[in-house]
Amino acid sequence: MSPAVQTSEPANRRLPFWRRVLVPTLLIGGAAVAVALIAMMPAPEPPAVQSERPPVNVRVQRLVPVPELPDMFELTAIVEPRRIVKVAAEVAGRIERYGSRGQKLVWRGATFEADRPLAEGQPVSAGDPLIFLNTDLLRARLDRARAQFEFDEREYQRLEALLARGTTSQREVDDARSKRDISKGMVDELAYELERATIVAPIGGVLNKLPREIGEYAQPGDVVAEIVDSECVKIAVEIPERDVGFFELGEKAWIAPLATPDAWCEGTITYLDSVANPATRTTRMELTIDNRDGRLRSGQIVRARLVRQVLADVLMIPLGSVVPLEVGYEVYVVENGLARRRPVKLGFIKGRDVRVESGLEPGQLLIIEGQRFVSDGQPVRVVE
Repeated sequence: MSPAVQTSEPANRRLPFWRRVLVPTLLIGGAAVAVALIAMMPAPEPPAVQSERPPVNVRVQRLVPVPELPDMFELTAIVEPRRIVKVAAEVAGRIERYGSRGQKLVWRGATFEADRPLAEGQPVSAGDPLIFLNTDLLRARLDRARAQFEFDEREYQRLEALLARGTTSQREVDDARSKRDISKGMVDELAYELERATIVAPIGGVLNKLPREIGEYAQPGDVVAEIVDSECVKIAVEIPERDVGFFELGEKAWIAPLATPDAWCEGTITYLDSVANPATRTTRMELTIDNRDGRLRSGQIVRARLVRQVLADVLMIPLGSVVPLEVGYEVYVVENGLARRRPVKLGFIKGRDVRVESGLEPGQLLIIEGQRFVSDGQPVRVVE
C-alpha cells in the first residue's frame, strides 16, 4: 500500500463565513462613521483679540492765528553808488598840477583842512579845483584875439563916422561890423577855454581816481578824474517774475551786509525796471539808502529783505509737526482723545514754522510730538 498523503487547509478557511466577511466590513463602516462625526463637530473658537489699542503719549499745541504777519523773503543784492562822474578835460593842455581843497570838510569823523592838496580817496566839494592845465598857449592866443578885436572895433567906429559924412558905403560898414563881432566871439571863446583849463569838481563826493599824472598831455574828452557820490547808495536786486507784482515805488525794504548779518538798515524802493531781463526773467529793482556813515561800499554784496505782503490771521505751525507724504503733507490733531489725520496745504516758511493755507482751523489741538507713532483714530494721551 502507498502511504497516505496528508493535506492541510488555511486557517482562515476554517473560520466561519460571518467572521471572515462581516467583521472587516463592520470595522471599515465604523471608521467611516467616526470620521464623518469628527468632521461634523464645530471648530473651536479662536482666542479673543483685545480690540482696544493702547494710547500713545503726545504733546500738543493749540492753534492760535497770528493777527498780522509780513510775508518776507531775502535776496542777494549789490551796492552801487548813487552817481559816478567821470570828469573829462574840455580843452587841450599839459597837466601842470593837482588842485587843493577849497574849504574845510568833516567827513565820516575825519577833518580835512582847506588849501590842502587833493588825493585819491578823500572827499571833495562841488567847485573844488581838481586839475590845473598849462595855460601859456591859451593866454597868448587870447592876447592876440583881444588885439584883433580892438583893431576891428576901431575900424568899425571909423567907418561909422565916415558913413555919417557920406564918404563910405553901408556895405563897408556892415563888413567892419561883422569882423568886429567875429573878433569878439574869438575873444569870448578863448576866455572860456582859459577858464576851463582849471578843471573843477562838478559834484561833491569822494575823489576816487586821478588817472592822469602831472606832466601828461590831456586832450578834450580825456578822463582826468573820477568822483563817486556815495552819500546815498543804490541797492540793485533782481526780483523773480512771480514776485515783482507785489512791489511799488516808495515801499520800504531792509539791507544787511554779509559780514554783519544783524546790522539791518532801512531803504526805499526808488526804481522798478519796466522790462524784465530776457535771459533770467527777473526785473531790476533799486533801493536807495542813506550812507553818510560809509558802512556800505560800492560793489559790496548784501542781503535784501523784502516784504511781499502783510497777511492777517495766519496759522503758523512747527515744521516738525508736518508728516510728508508721496504727494502732499498731513498733520494730526487731537479730537475727543483720538488722533485725527488732517491733509494740509502749506505756504511759506518763517524760521522753524510754516504757514498752513488750508486743512486746519484755529483752536484745534495740533500734535507736535509723537505724530509719527499714531494713526487715524489712535487713542492718545496728552502730556505736558
